[in-house]
Amino acid sequence: MQSLWLFGGLGLGAGLMYLLDPEKGTERRDVVRGHAVDYGRQTGDFLDDTRRTLGRQAQAVLTRTRLPFRRQPSLGQRLLMQAEEMGLPLGLGILGCVGLGVGLGYLLTYQGSPQQRVRLREKARTYWHPTTTSRSSAVPNGSYSSESRRREDARAAHQA
Repeated sequence: MQSLWLFGGLGLGAGLMYLLDPEKGTERRDVVRGHAVDYGRQTGDFLDDTRRTLGRQAQAVLTRTRLPFRRQPSLGQRLLMQAEEMGLPLGLGILGCVGLGVGLGYLLTYQGSPQQRVRLREKARTYWHPTTTSRSSAVPNGSYSSESRRREDARAAHQA
């Protein structure tokens, strides 16, 4: 790290001596100044050209996409227009929308806790298979290991 500082300082000192030389320093400074002005002009021309190109491209995009920026009809207005095109009476269309909303609402409602689903599943099993014993009544504390569950399922399948 120290050698990097050393070489940097040596390079800076040599550059300053080169530019501040009393005999040829003015010519060298003029050359460096000319290069800096030339690079600045090239950079300015490049940025100006880029700005113009991007401006033209933005105008082209806006002229092609002006239609989506116009006011669009709302969802209700679009549904009403489609119902009129199909010749559907307004009341029937509203009834269908309400039915769709109720159906989606039923599907998206909270379906209960896992314990409630297990209890309902057990009720369904006892309803559909009344001859087999309920698992919760077969074990005193209501818990059931997976191994004993597999054995009971195998016995029930063998008896059926």
